[in-house]
Amino acid sequence: MKTFVLAAIAAIATATPMSEVEYRFINYVAKFGKSYGTKEEYAFRLQQFAIKDAEMQIINEEETTFTVGHNKFSDWTSAEFKRILGFKKNNLIVDHAPEEITNVAAPDSVNWTTAGAVTPVKDQGQCGSCWAFSSTGALEGAHFVATGELLSFSEQHLVDCTKTCMGCNGGWQARAFVYYESHNAILEANYTYNAVDGNCAAASTQATSVSVSDYVNVTPNSVSALKAAAAQQPVSVSIEADKLVFQMYNGGVLNSTKCGTTLDHAVLVTGYGTDATTGLDYWLVKNSWAASWGEAGYIRIAQTVDGDAGICGIQMGPLYPVV
Repeated sequence: MKTFVLAAIAAIATATPMSEVEYRFINYVAKFGKSYGTKEEYAFRLQQFAIKDAEMQIINEEETTFTVGHNKFSDWTSAEFKRILGFKKNNLIVDHAPEEITNVAAPDSVNWTTAGAVTPVKDQGQCGSCWAFSSTGALEGAHFVATGELLSFSEQHLVDCTKTCMGCNGGWQARAFVYYESHNAILEANYTYNAVDGNCAAASTQATSVSVSDYVNVTPNSVSALKAAAAQQPVSVSIEADKLVFQMYNGGVLNSTKCGTTLDHAVLVTGYGTDATTGLDYWLVKNSWAASWGEAGYIRIAQTVDGDAGICGIQMGPLYPVV
């Protein structure tokens, strides 16, 4: 079937007056390199884009601390988007009681990304493997803090080999850390990511010397506990990401109760600070949706108060590996 490329779209659009939203959609198609196989597919994706476009205009009119904007998800359906949200909300804590971090003095701000403890933003693609990216990110950070060496670990290794998780159908960071207790991490370069489930192909000759001795569940719903944990190393967290305010986040400090607290996505807290414009305290969060999303692949989420689940539920279940 001949691909319905931008030139064909433009030709059809000239047959009738083009709406403002369709004009924006054609520019969107060009910017993000989209293509559709049929006129019907084009019309369907335009409809998805138009729905989000209208909702985003309302959000940007109402909100003052952050903005939303079009990204690679603008023409996706809700069902397509939910397939990449791979954190399973049940069994948040596997076998470790929460621990209060009391031996770490938390400074006013921390940024492990600029400190060199965080690898470049990665892209999980259309695979619900966020749990694996959050887990490797936490281990990369823990290893850097312990040794000063930044290594990029393989998410595909976890997707294929962590049998207590479900690969592209989701999983838990805690179970990835347990897997690392008996299996050394493999470098990304030696076990490349392909965004699909595969048979475990880990070989002892591929493995590094990096493993996990234990993991810590940080006291939930506590700003002070999460700050203390994030002051010592990057921390794995889970959030609700299926709402438009998160999905289409473009910049600023996300401070909206519209995000929800039904955890469905795993990310990495790489620090915290205070926004100079709004005065809001925030968590600095690395996502796994490529650097084209958000603030170069990151989002800043507002801190709330002790005893609160946090914006998007970010304070509900922090945890980190011990190397």
